[in-house]
Amino acid sequence: MAMRITTKMMQNTSLRNLNTNKAREQQLTTQMATGKKIARPSDDPVVAIRALRLNSSLDKIDQYYEKNTADAENWLDLTASAISTVNDILANDIRKNINQAGNSELEYKDRQAIIENLTNAVKEIYSIGNADSAGRSLFTGYRTDMPLTFKEDKSETYTITQQLTNLDIDKTTFVETGALRDINEGNFSTISYSAYDVKTNDVYRIRLGYSDIDMKETMANGTASYSSNITIGYMKGTEVISNENDPKYGCAKIATGTTTAYVRMDVKGASDKATVSVVGYGSVTVEKGKKATIGITTGSVSALTVEFSDDGTIKIINPNEDPDSTVTLGYTKTTDENGKPVAEFDKKYQTTLKINGFYPTAQNDDAYKSVIGKDNENNISLIADTGELLLGSAVQEKLSKLSADTELRITYDKSEWKKGDLDPVHYFYTEKAAADNPLRKVKYNENFLDDPTADGKQIIEYDIGNNQSLRVNTTADEFYSHDMIRDVDEVVSMLEEYGTLDDNYKTVKNMIDSEKYTGDELTKLNQQLEALEKAKTMVHDKINKRCEALLTDCDKYIEKTTLAETNCGARGTRLTLVKNRLKAQQTNFQELVSENEDADYTDLTIQLKSVQLTYEAALSSISYVLQTSLLDFVR
Repeated sequence: MAMRITTKMMQNTSLRNLNTNKAREQQLTTQMATGKKIARPSDDPVVAIRALRLNSSLDKIDQYYEKNTADAENWLDLTASAISTVNDILANDIRKNINQAGNSELEYKDRQAIIENLTNAVKEIYSIGNADSAGRSLFTGYRTDMPLTFKEDKSETYTITQQLTNLDIDKTTFVETGALRDINEGNFSTISYSAYDVKTNDVYRIRLGYSDIDMKETMANGTASYSSNITIGYMKGTEVISNENDPKYGCAKIATGTTTAYVRMDVKGASDKATVSVVGYGSVTVEKGKKATIGITTGSVSALTVEFSDDGTIKIINPNEDPDSTVTLGYTKTTDENGKPVAEFDKKYQTTLKINGFYPTAQNDDAYKSVIGKDNENNISLIADTGELLLGSAVQEKLSKLSADTELRITYDKSEWKKGDLDPVHYFYTEKAAADNPLRKVKYNENFLDDPTADGKQIIEYDIGNNQSLRVNTTADEFYSHDMIRDVDEVVSMLEEYGTLDDNYKTVKNMIDSEKYTGDELTKLNQQLEALEKAKTMVHDKINKRCEALLTDCDKYIEKTTLAETNCGARGTRLTLVKNRLKAQQTNFQELVSENEDADYTDLTIQLKSVQLTYEAALSSISYVLQTSLLDFVR
C-alpha cells in the first residue's frame, strides 16, 4: 500500500534534520571553545568514566609531588642544615678549645678566651636545637609545638627520672686544696696549709643530666642541714609465684642484697593485707596504710620495717645493709577471667640505696672527702650545684657487679631553669604540675619506665606515594646529649679552679717578694706558696687528663652527629628518587588525561567546516520546501 508524503511531513523532516545539524555544529563549537571532547558525561560515557579514573590518580600524584614531597624536602633540608652546623661547631670550636685547654700552661687571657669560646659554642649548639619548619620544632618528635630548650629562665618543679646502667658510673679526679682557694693578704695568717695537705684522689660518681638540682636547707641551733628529694636504686624483675591452693592470694618473690622476701596479697577481704616473709627474719601481716616490723633487734642486727602504703606499694626497709636499702614492690587489685579478685604485681621492683650526704656546692672539699677512704666506702653523697652523685668504693663495687643491662633509676627534682637548658620532657620520664590544677600531675614518656631500652622516638612520616611513606624528622636524642654541655661546664669549672689557684699563687709570691713579712709569717707564706704550686700542678694534670678523655668523648659526639646527618641525607636522597618517579608519573598521567579528554583542533576545524557547509546547503534547500503551498498544486 502506497504511503502519501505530505508537504507538512517534508517540512517537519527537514526542520528536524536542520536542528540536528545545528546541534552538531553547536557541539563542535563548544569543543573548540573548551578544548575538551565532552562537556557532560552523557556526551560520551566511556570518556567520562575514564576521565574520572585518570583524574583521580593524577590528583593523588599532584598531592604527593607538589605538596607532600615539597614539605618533606623543606623539613629535611632544614634538619640537615641544622645538624651540619652542630657538627661544625663540635669539630671546629668545642674540640679545638678543649684540646687547647688540655695542652698548655695558660695565661689568664687565654683561659678566659677558652671559657668564653666554649660557653658561646654550647649556647649556639642548643639554640640550633630550637630550629623549626613553619613554626613546627624539628627535633622534638610529636611535640612540634614545644622548643627543645627553654627559651627563657623559669621557675617550675620537674620531677625527673633518669634510667641508666652501671656503665654510666665514671671516675673523676679530686684535688684537695682546702683553704688555698680562698687565701688572700687579709687571711693568710689564719691559714695553716702545706704541700703535704694537698692530695689527689679518684672518686666514683654518676653525673646527672642537670646541675643545680633541688636541695632543701634546714636550720637547727644555728647549724644548717640539707636534704633532697632524690632516690637512687636499681630495678629487678619480679618473680610471681602461683598459689593454686589459695586463689584469693597472689604471691611474689623478691631478692636483693641480703634480703629475700615473699609477699602474699590478700585481696578478697574487706581490706587489702600483705603478708611478708623475709628469710632469716620471720613474717608479718600488715594492712594497707600501716607498717610493722619483722625480727628482733639484737646487737648489730636490727629488725626490718614493712610499710604498706596507700598507693599500693610494699616497702621492706633493711638497715642491716651498707648502705641501707629499701625494697619497693607495687601491685594493683584486679579480677581474673572468672571475675575473682587477684593481685597483679609490678613487673619490676626497686632496691633504693640510702643517700647519707647532701652538699649544696662542690666548693667545699667535704663533699668529695665524704666518699674517700675505708670509713666512707659505703657512703653516697649528692652535690646539688654540680649534679653529681658520689659513690664510695664499696657502693661502686656493689653496683658494678650488677649485670650490664640492669637499670639504675635515679629520680630527683629540679625547679630552677636557665635559658638554653634542655627540656627534660624530650628525654626522660618526667612529671610536673598541671597548669590548670597544681594537684594534678602531667606525666611524659611513661612508656620509658616499662622498657628503658626503648628509644621512645616519636617518628613523623609523610605519605609520598601509594603505600609509601618517608620519615622526615630527626629526634634530639639522636645527636643532642646532656653530656655535651655537662662536659663543657666541667672544663670551664676546672679552668676557673686553676685560675683561682694561679691568682692566689701570684698574690702570695708578691707578698713574699715585697719583703714586708718576716719570721713565722714568712715561713707560713713560703709553705702556702709551695702548697699552691703543688695544687696548681695537680689541677693542671687533672685538666690534661680530663681534656684527653673529653677529646675522645667529643669525637663520639661528632660521630653521632655525623651519623644523624648521614641518615638525614639518605632520606633526602630517597626523597629525590621518589620525586623523580612522581614527576615521570605525573607527566604520563597528564598525557593520558589529555589524550582521553582533549579535542583535536585540526579534526574539529574540518568537522565544523563540513557541518557548517552542510547546514548552509540544507538551509538553502529547505527554504524551497517551506515555500510550497496548496495553491502551487492547484495551478
